[in-house]
Amino acid sequence: MICIYISDDKIKLIDGAVKGGAISVKSSYDITTNAGSMETGNIKDLVVFAQILQDCLTTNKIKADKVTFILDNSRIVFREMIVPDVPESKIRLIIQSEIFSDSKVQNTIIDYVVVAKFKEDKKPKLKIRVTYITNDCVESLLNSATELGLTPTVLDIAPNAMSKLIWKYSKSDKKALEDTFLLLDYKDSFITISVFDKFNCEFTKSTVLYAGESGEVDKEYLLQELVNNVNSVVRFYESRTDKDIKAIYITGNASDLEDILQDFADAVNMLVSHLPLPSFIKGMSLMDFNSFSCALGAFIRR
Repeated sequence: MICIYISDDKIKLIDGAVKGGAISVKSSYDITTNAGSMETGNIKDLVVFAQILQDCLTTNKIKADKVTFILDNSRIVFREMIVPDVPESKIRLIIQSEIFSDSKVQNTIIDYVVVAKFKEDKKPKLKIRVTYITNDCVESLLNSATELGLTPTVLDIAPNAMSKLIWKYSKSDKKALEDTFLLLDYKDSFITISVFDKFNCEFTKSTVLYAGESGEVDKEYLLQELVNNVNSVVRFYESRTDKDIKAIYITGNASDLEDILQDFADAVNMLVSHLPLPSFIKGMSLMDFNSFSCALGAFIRR
């Protein structure tokens, strides 16, 4: 199986398989897209996009029939809601009435996950995390798979894929991570900050970064942006719970932050390190694992 990760201006492709509970990676590729072929993670030029992927598959002699797509950009919408504990069909109607007009419902695919179950006024309730994408976006992915002769099996979004990856640690690498920690997923033009407690995601926020133009990054400005965003999330989370965040793990394009990692740790006054390479990932180095972490999460089912 191959996994194709699509961000604002990047495509990442993994050729791998799940064997005996481990993700075995045969090869991985980081591909820069042509200008105009994508915009905020959406395919704008299907021919160019498909050709880029076809060149990668052909050049590297990758043979696959199934593909998983992962979407990742700063405009992916998340919303937490409290709803009655009722059948799924009724929950979807509640989501639609709360978020969309009738016209937008027709052009949108909605999904949600249950974050928690509880009782309020003796009535069973659910805390759910909702996300949605347009039909046009999904259709463009299906068309690209057809152009490549592939069968799409899963469409996932990066924060959900990352949540599955962290959950997988609880099965084999419990001691590798602190009980409560912050995960900073660095993607050049934006970051996603998530708080995990006992391997469950409790908070997620994406923020656009304006740290430089034309590929030149202002490291001092970037450092301050990271510190401000992380401190804001830490204060927000700790003020609303009785839990302390014990560590910060960095993933994504983590190697790009090497020069400021120590200054970052000093500024937030907390343990900061790369997300550790787990035992269930085979065939990757620590840095490659972090670079492809969201895409790797797509191989996991729970």
